[in-house]
Amino acid sequence: MSTATPPSLPSWFGRALVEGVLIVFAVVLGFIANEWREDVADRRAADAAMGRVVAEIEANIAALEDVVGYHEAVVERIGAQLAAIEAGEALADGVLFDAVIAVMDRGVNAPGLSSFAWEHAQQHGRLDTLPYERVAAVARVYEMQGNGVSATWRQIVELLFAGPEIMRAEDLRPSLRFTQIGFAELASQERFLISQYERLLLEMGEGADETQG
Repeated sequence: MSTATPPSLPSWFGRALVEGVLIVFAVVLGFIANEWREDVADRRAADAAMGRVVAEIEANIAALEDVVGYHEAVVERIGAQLAAIEAGEALADGVLFDAVIAVMDRGVNAPGLSSFAWEHAQQHGRLDTLPYERVAAVARVYEMQGNGVSATWRQIVELLFAGPEIMRAEDLRPSLRFTQIGFAELASQERFLISQYERLLLEMGEGADETQG
């Protein structure tokens, strides 16, 4: 009884199989390399964006340090003005505009804080490649800036320059006390924001060192 000889494969089959495997491998490797290049580009974009945020925060700290002492001095000057009124050394009735100008030689002097770099980073900085905790920490401090210091000085401006009432004679004490409270709150928020900014910069520096390591 004879046994059937299995059909032999064509001579080119082995080479075609190897070439097919190499082509598939090359395509997969190309996809991997392309994704790696995109990841590197996204990470560089994120690092560049956060670098601009760091520079903006440092500028904001400098702006706050430039005005916080003045705002604290305004609080003390208004306190001295109120004390003089209570002691009978100054008139209680007067024009609020004249009274505040006497103690605010630099005006309200808002710190002029910037958030452009952070807003740009959110839109174009590929921040999803960075640790969530780091991005969330930056977002919290910028929210603190917008809802705290920036909002408070705008309220002070609205109080002092809301309309013609500021040019009318009145009992100065209620308005001066309210203005004093506003500047005291503003200075307190500025001091707190400086500390939060400095803490954030420290954390960002440590995070960057860990990433590089």
